[in-house]
Amino acid sequence: MVTSALPASQADAQTSDPEQTSIKTLGYANRFSVWDSEFRYDGRIRVPAGVKISKVEYAYYGQDNKDYITANVVPRGQMGINQEYEVVDLTFLEDSDVITFTLRGDLNVDAAPEQSQYSRTYQLGVRISLNDGTTRTTHVPVEVLWPHYDAGKGYAGRPFVRLPYDTGWGGKPNSQAGFGYVSDNGYIAEKFIIDLVNPRQGKDNLASNYSDHVYYQLVHEDGTPSHLTPAPVKLNVKGHADGGTGNKHILEAVNLRDAGDKTGYYRFLVWPQSIDSASGKTSILSWDRNKLEDAFQIGSVYYRYTAPLGASFSVAPGGPPDVKLTVGGPVGYPGVHLSTDDGPVPVQTVQVTLPQGMGLQFVEEGNPGYQLTVLDSDGAVKNYNGQLSQDGQTLTFSQVNLALAAKSSKSTAWVAVRATDPHATGRTTLTFQVGSETSQSTPVEVGAH
Repeated sequence: MVTSALPASQADAQTSDPEQTSIKTLGYANRFSVWDSEFRYDGRIRVPAGVKISKVEYAYYGQDNKDYITANVVPRGQMGINQEYEVVDLTFLEDSDVITFTLRGDLNVDAAPEQSQYSRTYQLGVRISLNDGTTRTTHVPVEVLWPHYDAGKGYAGRPFVRLPYDTGWGGKPNSQAGFGYVSDNGYIAEKFIIDLVNPRQGKDNLASNYSDHVYYQLVHEDGTPSHLTPAPVKLNVKGHADGGTGNKHILEAVNLRDAGDKTGYYRFLVWPQSIDSASGKTSILSWDRNKLEDAFQIGSVYYRYTAPLGASFSVAPGGPPDVKLTVGGPVGYPGVHLSTDDGPVPVQTVQVTLPQGMGLQFVEEGNPGYQLTVLDSDGAVKNYNGQLSQDGQTLTFSQVNLALAAKSSKSTAWVAVRATDPHATGRTTLTFQVGSETSQSTPVEVGAH
């Protein structure tokens, strides 16, 4: 039974508390063949309140002295097939924010190993730039396997499972959606794809020449296995020696919530197996399911379910009328409408972010400080002081009472902004994140007269 923490190869790549000053590695595609030269990485950082990720890059060639490639940010759950990253979870603490993200993209690490070596190992770099001007980096070891048996060159031909990519393998909405998948209710279907390759398959009078099963397991970020897989589970999968995917197996649907599993990040681990057909015994070239360092990580899921702590609520853009701002003109107050059907709603953390490139600035109206104003349905007003991020783009307000105290309650919240760039014009909005709900603000006309 596998119950230990991260493999040594991953633990060595981390400091004692990397999410504070570096990047904490939750999991990544640690081992794959040159057929599947793809990057998959899941990590977590802790940043000062309001600080955001501005850029994510990784070592496309597996070497720091060559080009890093930039991944584009996409909405959580988009599960695309390009060079992309998603923020899959954002937790607001008293003095900091915890950002969990998933990163995916192509790699160019498909060189043949040296003579008499089975694989090459690359130190894959990940670099994150933050909007406070700081940068964080980490490296993880990735083993790239040679997918052919060649005794003359010393290529052992151990069995392996492939790393699904793009769209040709099945799965929904694409073949690689099982890495960095977010499940809010614990249900996972048509995401985990197992394709078993044995370069020695079908070769007569040769050890390790038959593969027909693997072992798999879901392991939580704290090292404990899912209740669904308390020990690695045997799964019959047809092995093959070629690069086709016709023998792939898509795992049946599972439900972490029904199994009583805790929330958090889970690695999907697989151990490829082979036998010697002459004896029927497990080959020494199989991967040992009792060793985490032998596992191939070919998927991951972030289980986000949170039991309700209070009534649900909705957030919608404020207005009309639109807020109109010009340089030297009056302060504007873009905001949002809040409502609940079943109240009361507990206190929430509220973050308000300015749009990029529109020349807007938050205005201090407190005594002192920046304020969020909440107006309830009876006309009562309450102000909350907020913390401004170092780049001036985000305000964070803690322990905000949304004035949604009963069923069918409604309220309004807003902040103060001004225009500072005489050349900026156009229609835009601020972004309000209220607890787990996000909405754009009242429309803002910049440069209007």
